[in-house]
Amino acid sequence: MYQKVKGTQDLFGIEAKKLHFLETKIRTVISKYGYEEMITPIFENTDVFVRSSGEESDIVSKEMYTFLDKGNRSITLRPEGTAAVVRSYLENKLYASGNLKKFYYFGPMFRYERPQAGRFRQFNQFGIEAFGTSSPLLDADVIISASEIFKALGIENIKLKINSIGDFASRNNYEKLLKGYFGKNIDHLCLDCQRRLENNPLRILDCKVDKDNPIIQKAPKIESSLSKESKDYFKEVLKILDDFKLKYEIDQNLVRGLDYYTDTVFEYILESKDELGGLAICAGGKYSDLVRSFQGPDIPGIGYAFGVERILMIMDQQNLFPKLEDKADVVLIGLDPESKKKTLLLAIMLRRAGYLSELDYLSQNLKPQFRLADQMQAKFIIIIGEEERKNKVLTVKNNSTKEQETVSEDRILEYLKEKIK
Repeated sequence: MYQKVKGTQDLFGIEAKKLHFLETKIRTVISKYGYEEMITPIFENTDVFVRSSGEESDIVSKEMYTFLDKGNRSITLRPEGTAAVVRSYLENKLYASGNLKKFYYFGPMFRYERPQAGRFRQFNQFGIEAFGTSSPLLDADVIISASEIFKALGIENIKLKINSIGDFASRNNYEKLLKGYFGKNIDHLCLDCQRRLENNPLRILDCKVDKDNPIIQKAPKIESSLSKESKDYFKEVLKILDDFKLKYEIDQNLVRGLDYYTDTVFEYILESKDELGGLAICAGGKYSDLVRSFQGPDIPGIGYAFGVERILMIMDQQNLFPKLEDKADVVLIGLDPESKKKTLLLAIMLRRAGYLSELDYLSQNLKPQFRLADQMQAKFIIIIGEEERKNKVLTVKNNSTKEQETVSEDRILEYLKEKIK
């Protein structure tokens, strides 16, 4: 038996409809914020992701699906969306106008992670990126847009956690402080943390293995290293969120370790007493050096990403999906070979007119054809037999009231338009 690869999933039927429902809801909200869709290739040159995430990151060192193509080029299935959007932004010179550019993406990503609840090796991610302006107003607008998406989806018990990791001068001061602190305790941390000590001690705070280790929990907080400019910037972001009445929690331990993050960083997590409690479903922040690290101009940006599978799981748990089953407007029943052909031609005409129409392609017996109508929860049943063909009429049955009428063939669209609202 052939089986799907570990960490992947097949979506069909109602599960596929849930994904499309979620995608449509998200697109509807974010388009009102002026974001345009960007669709990038599923694979990129490996250096695109190494440059953005850094060689010491878990994404690059452990999780990427990387291979050599037939031209001996190193290719990677995209593990996240930001780097590909930045590459496209620069390659297509979308910065040339000098205006703020706002993009969103929605699609599959790939990471070699240990599969668990809400985490797959092929997963879907929605995200936004805004390039060209550094402003507390933009930071707040980005954060609020995520909150509005959760509101549109009906998801409750969401908490915003926010922090500032300061400008580059603040980060450099903080890294020196961390090196001194962790250097005294490094033997009590994992091997990855020991390797990160010299190259990027901030990434120790992101460690998945030692995240609950008291050494990390008691590490110096970045607030003491922030410059006045960074503190003032963060205060302004919080003031705007306060004016909008968006609740948040300042989390001093929230430090995104990727090299390009500066100032505002944030996460939305689920507050719950079950196994989903504390699950991060959106994470992002501001970056001041990412575009330049791609050898582009010095342009700031900000963005976030949603874990789509995690949101689907939460919406299932909170019973937020509407009824997504397809119900047929019409099921057509043919009672002899010629009538069966006529049901097909009529079904195609009805579909063109916008009605979901179905028929049994094999049976001429009433019982299995009525069974199909029940399975499809058809609103109306159209019956065609020799008598109907001869008189150019259709027998139409309302499947709810069980009332039955004879309708002229040339009036069927008018009849259905009147009956199906």
